[in-house]
Amino acid sequence: MQRIERLAACYGLSGEYNDWAGNPVKVPVEKMIPMLEAMGLQLDSDQLIDQQIEDVEKQRWQSVLPGVSVLHKGSPFELELHLPASKLKDTIKLNLTLENGKQRLLELSGKEGQYKEVARNKHGRTTIVRINALLPDDLPEGYHQLQLQAVKKKKGDKKPEGGETCALIIAPETCYEPEALAKGQKIWGSAIQLYTLRSARNWGMGDFTDLKETVTALAAKGAHIVGLNPIHALYPAGPQHCSPYSPSSRSFLNPLYIDVEAVAEFEFSDDARRLMDDQTFQIKLSEARSATHVNYPAVAELKMAVLEKLYDTFVSRELKAKTQRGKQFKAFCKTRGESLDRQALYDALFEHHLKQDADAWGWRHWPEALQNPESSETKAFAKEHKERVRFYTWLQWVADGQLEDAQQAAEQSGMMVGLYRDLAVGVDSGGADVWSDRELYCLDASVGAPPDGVAPQGQNWGLPPFNPQALKASAYQPFIEMVRANMDHCGALRIDHVMGLLRLWWCPNGKTADFGCYVRYPLQDLLGIIKLESQRHQSLVFGEDLGTVPEEISESLPPAKFYSNTVGIFEKLEEDRFTAPVDYPGRTLACMSNHDIPTLNAWWNCLDLDLWRELGTYDEERCEREKNERHVAKVALLNTLADIGELPPGMDPERMETMAFSRELMERLHYYLVRSNALITVIQLEDCMMLDTPVNVPGTCEEYPNWRRRLISDVSELVEREEIEQFLKNVNIIRGAERVEV
Repeated sequence: MQRIERLAACYGLSGEYNDWAGNPVKVPVEKMIPMLEAMGLQLDSDQLIDQQIEDVEKQRWQSVLPGVSVLHKGSPFELELHLPASKLKDTIKLNLTLENGKQRLLELSGKEGQYKEVARNKHGRTTIVRINALLPDDLPEGYHQLQLQAVKKKKGDKKPEGGETCALIIAPETCYEPEALAKGQKIWGSAIQLYTLRSARNWGMGDFTDLKETVTALAAKGAHIVGLNPIHALYPAGPQHCSPYSPSSRSFLNPLYIDVEAVAEFEFSDDARRLMDDQTFQIKLSEARSATHVNYPAVAELKMAVLEKLYDTFVSRELKAKTQRGKQFKAFCKTRGESLDRQALYDALFEHHLKQDADAWGWRHWPEALQNPESSETKAFAKEHKERVRFYTWLQWVADGQLEDAQQAAEQSGMMVGLYRDLAVGVDSGGADVWSDRELYCLDASVGAPPDGVAPQGQNWGLPPFNPQALKASAYQPFIEMVRANMDHCGALRIDHVMGLLRLWWCPNGKTADFGCYVRYPLQDLLGIIKLESQRHQSLVFGEDLGTVPEEISESLPPAKFYSNTVGIFEKLEEDRFTAPVDYPGRTLACMSNHDIPTLNAWWNCLDLDLWRELGTYDEERCEREKNERHVAKVALLNTLADIGELPPGMDPERMETMAFSRELMERLHYYLVRSNALITVIQLEDCMMLDTPVNVPGTCEEYPNWRRRLISDVSELVEREEIEQFLKNVNIIRGAERVEV
């Protein structure tokens, strides 16, 4: 068992952690074994385990240079090296190739006091010393390359050492922060699930034109930020898979958000217009528009049929004619490179096999040769279906352009931030990201959350985790590309479950999450990449840090100007009060509710608890106990509103008959947040509409229509209603009344 614990420690598995209540938990070795096996390690014998421990230790000590090093401005640039003890006074020469192609020679010498010894390890007769070598402090931010030219040898040595390389990433001290926020100006905005948006012109689900019109309408009312659910690529040929938090790829977009009639080719495509004029098409379109919930298969059938016609027009009118628009498409393809090629190829393969077999969902169900993106059979498929692959590439280009238009509209309307995008914590195991780079993921494990007071068996989200060793071996390139893609065409990025930068709860496939354990990730390296991309994209960053937050997260993120994410109804401190507005941290995005919890109307009326009972999650006793606790929370909220002069007239925390939910109460609860020190307050459109049904019930699949519920009115109409207009005026007055020290 001690051997397995040693091996687990080598690979970042945590043997201990503090649970949701702060109690220390010891992880049994038996729970670590499936996670080690998911990493590809063999535990069949003590000899194998010892060999793997020796191998990982040897790997850490045998190279002079690390494969990748992330250094942060504001701290000494210390590069970890490994040298024989006999060479600690020798000179090391490193060729530095900067990101811009310029080169520079670095000479490091122990004689000049540039080495700081960290540890020693005996390898045979040689003692290897781990040192931190001090690099020049004027190195520019960016992605650079170091190559070991030579370690100067003593007289009589045959050959100088050299040739090793290190990806050197120099990160800024902090993430980007708009100047006004840095000076304490408070702003507000709204968060939306894009598919829920309703308009007279969309095709049954919100699209990028709805988004463009929404940001324009909200900007006119004083909003400076509009948040999106993840808009990651799902499965165009399998639209029934609609969870934005279980995407096929986190680096590309969901083409169902394309506004078909806004595509440039629509004006010139007679075939598309004839198709749309068909009576059957119009009947289906009318049904999709009037539905209370998004009918994804119906929407996809309508959109894809017309998009195919528009693509044909694009090929004949733009691509073959080599117009400027055709050249722009080719430039996009070149910029996104192999990742885009594989995404489009995957979508074509997925569609091809799903047509042949409705159960062939994802790459695991394909012929073995096609499960490998590099196989000759896969390349032959790509060649044979070249047009279909390019069609899916074109969809990504069109979606990218329409998203860019929406962010430009936000900026032109005067928004300080504009859109914020949401980066999901993982991807679907059968999707494009995993197929494209299977070695990057541990497919025999999935991400989740440990047991807590709400979920005694924990949560298993069914998403395969990054393999930390594979991620580092790739010099973090897949992570860099993912972050870069999600910072395009927005002013901020929300990182779902931000604790995953430090550790993720891995669950063994086929078992509940209480059989899992934590696996650690290189927080400082990943944070450095985020800071660098944040500054380059001028993208504000905040993380969803609800639940148990480890010290390393709370100590590392705030100094990096990495904003927190606070949910008001979780801010109950003591029995009779919630967090006072003045006690909210400044660098925070605060909201009263979000996509994973009920609307304020439902929360106040305990409709979520009734739903849990109906679904069988709670029994009658648990439901009543939760309702009693909810009443205590509501009283505490009203007491807090009274403290700040926002208690609605006629409401008395001591008289239940006065505590009915109302529009005024909804507004006052938001004024509580708006008055807080949180620099950013976000208001859910569902709350403005007084909706009482959730968009998502965590832990359910078929039991509840998650990710489908639409809004009941157009956003542009909503914000013009007299009561909403007055509400938003009040929000502007309160938000602009004072600045916050940050």
